[in-house]
Amino acid sequence: MLIEISQIPPDGLDITLPADELDLGDSAGIWEGPASVQAEMHLSRSGRGLVIGGTFAGTLPLICSRCLEGFPFQTQDRFDLYCEVGFQTVLGEDRERVLGKDDLDVTYLEEGRINTDHLLRENILLSLPVQPLCREDCRGLCPQCGANLNLGSCGCEAPRLDPRLQVLRKLR
Repeated sequence: MLIEISQIPPDGLDITLPADELDLGDSAGIWEGPASVQAEMHLSRSGRGLVIGGTFAGTLPLICSRCLEGFPFQTQDRFDLYCEVGFQTVLGEDRERVLGKDDLDVTYLEEGRINTDHLLRENILLSLPVQPLCREDCRGLCPQCGANLNLGSCGCEAPRLDPRLQVLRKLR
């Protein structure tokens, strides 16, 4: 959804986005397919910028990093964002500018509008776990045959340890 900044009234704008599919881009093997996301946000003017605050909740099909099975991951979080009109619009020219420390907390809007899909995509991706697990006690895959150990034992022999490493077992 695109929101024109010029259409935001002085007292702000409340937006409710119903549950809808959101394409998260290239998954790099971490998720399968789009996320289902719903959000509520409030947009208000602040100086020459905008303050956007809100919450989102969604489900997306992640891939377990241990057993490689798909599972639904539920996420919800709050976000707050400060936006300003982009440097080119403010300066009236296309010159480069070095960002200072305070500029790094600002999102710059180049076209005078906000794309809520981009905003939600960024926040969903930030809420993903580093190592997605289908469950906390996931046993993963057998290192010999690749069987999913959550479904049962595969019958492979336990690997023999190098006899030179047996001394390390005594260190517990």
